[in-house]
Amino acid sequence: MDRLDKILGDAGIGSRKDCEKLVRRGYVTVNGEVVRTASLKVADSDVVAVDGEVVPRHRDVVCIMNKVAGLVTSTEDGRNRTVMEHLPQDMQVQKVLPVGRLDKDTEGLLVFSNQGDLIHRLISPKHEVPKVYYVEHEGDVTSTEVEKAFSGIALKDGSVCRSADLMRIAEGRSLILIRQGMYHQVKRMYAAMGLHVNYLKRVQIGSLVLGDLAPGEVRELLESEIALLSDKDARIVFTSADDPVYSQSPAFQQFLKLTEVERESDSEMEDV
Repeated sequence: MDRLDKILGDAGIGSRKDCEKLVRRGYVTVNGEVVRTASLKVADSDVVAVDGEVVPRHRDVVCIMNKVAGLVTSTEDGRNRTVMEHLPQDMQVQKVLPVGRLDKDTEGLLVFSNQGDLIHRLISPKHEVPKVYYVEHEGDVTSTEVEKAFSGIALKDGSVCRSADLMRIAEGRSLILIRQGMYHQVKRMYAAMGLHVNYLKRVQIGSLVLGDLAPGEVRELLESEIALLSDKDARIVFTSADDPVYSQSPAFQQFLKLTEVERESDSEMEDV
């Protein structure tokens, strides 16, 4: 059971002082009855309303998004659109946060949650939760690159990556499973192997796969799916090179066009 003013505050109704005023003035009901005591203990099954509008109660939420290019992984950004703009309002009310991050030009599986322990477990380096990325690149993956990834690739700054699983699925296309999350790690690993990354999409975390979730869409996970996220022994789940999951979204194509326009604009400014 929680205090009435805490329930109102958690729902974003206002500050605790504001909520206390609403209660005292008779705007708040519990199970249809007006209450005027902000410290009242309210059961989980009780229905709280403000001026006739039911107040959403806090609950643990874990959901996934198929992030599209052009969005930054942040709760707010003064210059760019954020992933939060794609979250349904009922999930935003639950104060979910993105778990980890994907670059602005990277697409794919992104987890959101309001469970602190789960967030820590998924992003903490010591837990080594596997993450799989689909990569389109210049050059091809051979047994040499597969061995390098498995042995641990040395990056240009001298840091050495943990052992990674690399799988060629077609010419210029591959999947890589990593167990850590260094800055721009996948792009830097491929660069160290002489392969330039043109497109990157996360398709798996633990044993949970992105599946057929459409670009930009969000869905809440079942309890059985949440458990898959923490599978430290997960391996690459591969279907077919023709699976639509291994392709760019229309948003990525649009992102490339906008990026090119911005570059041309910057070039014109430099020539002035």
